[in-house]
Amino acid sequence: MDFLITFKRAHPSARKQELQAAFIGAFGPRRVRSVLVGDGYALRFAEAQAGSFSNTVLSLSALQRHDRAPFIVVVVRRDRLDFLLANSTMLKKVSHSSRDLRIGRVRGSFNGSDIVREYDELSNTPANFGALFALHAAFTWDDNVERLVEATHAIVPRDVRFHPGTDEQAAILAAPSRAAAALVSEEFAAIGQELVTTVKRHRQAILRLAALDNVNLRGNEIEQLITGDGSAHRLDDLELRCADVLLSIDIKTKLLDRASAPKAYNVDKMLRFLARPDTVAAVLVIGIDVAGHDVRAVLIPVLERSLLAATRIQHHWAGRGSRGVTQLSGPFHQVLASGYGPTVPLDRGREFLRELIAL
Repeated sequence: MDFLITFKRAHPSARKQELQAAFIGAFGPRRVRSVLVGDGYALRFAEAQAGSFSNTVLSLSALQRHDRAPFIVVVVRRDRLDFLLANSTMLKKVSHSSRDLRIGRVRGSFNGSDIVREYDELSNTPANFGALFALHAAFTWDDNVERLVEATHAIVPRDVRFHPGTDEQAAILAAPSRAAAALVSEEFAAIGQELVTTVKRHRQAILRLAALDNVNLRGNEIEQLITGDGSAHRLDDLELRCADVLLSIDIKTKLLDRASAPKAYNVDKMLRFLARPDTVAAVLVIGIDVAGHDVRAVLIPVLERSLLAATRIQHHWAGRGSRGVTQLSGPFHQVLASGYGPTVPLDRGREFLRELIAL
C-alpha cells in the first residue's frame, strides 16, 4: 500500500492499469484472473470516477479462494487511492446476479457499496486492517455465507429467533446472580482446576497447534484436545453438573502475542440456555504465549467483568431470524494474570442481558 501511495503521488494522473502494472513489476504477485495474490495477501484493483464506489468488485465464489488472507480492494480515484478490506465478514450482502445464492450454492458478485465502511466501531481504513482481519478470522466461510444469504434474500432463516416469556426473562436476568454464586463455589473451583490441569498436560500439543494460521481450525483442534471430542458447533464445548446448576463451558483460545478476536456465542442460543433457572454459562480461556513457550488457562463465567467489558454485539450479523453473535474484541487477557480476582458485576450483567433480549 505504501508503494502504491508513493507511486500515485509521483504520477498523479496514473490510472488503474498503470498502477496495477507498476505493482506487478515491483512485487511479482501471482495473478488469479482479476486478483493479484502475494505472500499473505490478495489485491483487486478497481476504479471510481464519482464520489461513490459502486462498481462490481468480484464474484463471491472467487472471494472464497482468497478469504483466509487479507483481501484488499485498491480503489483508484482521480486524485488519490482508497483501500478497503473486503473479506467476507466485511460484506453487508451480495448484489449482482445473486438470485441463485443459497447455502451450499455460492453465486453472485458484490459491489463496492456492499463493503462495510465500519465494523465494531473501527473504520475500514488501512490503519485498522490488522484489527479488522483479526475480527474476520474468528468466523468461518460458511458462517459468512449463511449471513449473506439471509441479508441478500427474503428467505426463511435456519435458526428461529428466541422469544422468552415472562418467567424465562426473569430466569435470564437472574443469571448474573447464579454466575456470581458459582464463581465462589468449591465445585466451580474444582472443575476449573481440573480443566487447567488438562490444558497443562497438553501444553506441547497446544503450542504446536498455535502455528496453524487458520484460527478456526486451530481452535477446533485445541477444543478436541481438551474435550476428547469433535466440534459440535453448539453453544458450548462441555456441559457439566456443578452442584445444583448445569454448567455450559465454551473453550476460547487467544494468542497472547497476536491480535485476535474470538467469536463468543450466538445470542439466541445463549438466551435460550440462560432462560433455564438452573444454568451458568462459562468460558475456559486458554492463553498461548508462543515466544515464551507458555500456555495458561482459567475458567470464568461469561458475565465476569473483564469478559463482559470485552464482549461486543455484532449487529452486522443480526438478520431477520437471529439476534446475531457476540465477539471478544476487547482486551481480556488480564484474566490469565497471576493474582487476578474475577468478579461478576450484577447490575452491569443484568443491563447487558436486557440489551440482548431487546435486540
